[in-house]
Amino acid sequence: MRARALLVALAGAVGLLLSACGGQLAPDTSKGLRIGFVPKALNQDYWVNTRHGAEAGGRSAHAKVVTLAAQSDTHIAEQIDIVENLLAQKVDALVIAPNDSDLLQPVLEKAAKRIPVVLFDSPIPGRKPQTAYVGTANKVGGVAMGRYLKKVVGKGSLAIIRGIPGSQVDSDRVDGVKQGVRGSGIRVVKEVAANFDRQQAVGAMEDILQTNPKVSAVFCANDQMALGALARHLTGKIKLVGFDGALEATEQIIAKQMYATVAQDPYGMAQIGIEEAARAVKHEKVKRNVNTGNPLVTQQNAKAYLKKVEKKLGG
Repeated sequence: MRARALLVALAGAVGLLLSACGGQLAPDTSKGLRIGFVPKALNQDYWVNTRHGAEAGGRSAHAKVVTLAAQSDTHIAEQIDIVENLLAQKVDALVIAPNDSDLLQPVLEKAAKRIPVVLFDSPIPGRKPQTAYVGTANKVGGVAMGRYLKKVVGKGSLAIIRGIPGSQVDSDRVDGVKQGVRGSGIRVVKEVAANFDRQQAVGAMEDILQTNPKVSAVFCANDQMALGALARHLTGKIKLVGFDGALEATEQIIAKQMYATVAQDPYGMAQIGIEEAARAVKHEKVKRNVNTGNPLVTQQNAKAYLKKVEKKLGG
């Protein structure tokens, strides 16, 4: 009878533990947390800065960060394999910027049944199992850029160099810009996809100029594409704007080659993402939605913004 009573008590304790962990056994944190970190790629400064932020988050959370990334943000199958790899390594949590909102869902659903999953940079609208989302309000940033273009262009034509077709980030930014210019004398004359890629944006800009040589402004859905477009636009005659707040793009704004960008905080969103994931593993209170800001960087404030970011990144 005593043995049976002991087994019943033990079963009850395990049941309570599983209930507290959402169906998962609490991890053994005595050897330190291991958090999988998956940016979309590491082929751009933006993503390299997220890696630095993740490392800072790991230090503050006393966690080991295991970083793996696909070759580029168009390599969706590779990113799915990376998540499977991290699950096989039995990491305690996952922090990821999904390369595709739809195609990543099945593997993220699988991961969420085992460990906390924090999305950063790129949300999946309506996704319930995620532990938290940390990033930019992309549509809000797009609206701010659209209103800025309304102010500096007044009346004229706008071309758009888009990112990856179907990307939620791309849709939010472009929809925001269109909303921001609504009611003005600006009309959108052409949209070309360049997959968030700098080299592809060179060809996209050539395409735009062939059919609209007198276009007033060009919005690029990220700064890498804006820098690619810069190689083909007539300096000063086209108001070229981007999105990200990349250091190189900011330098081009200071040099008056570009007009503006919507700044993100890749370092901060990755750092916070790791910290929130660590809190979730420890069953501490987690911030479910963290907006890391989307300030507009123009020729008027670009120097101050550059100085602030360089200080944050250690020069």
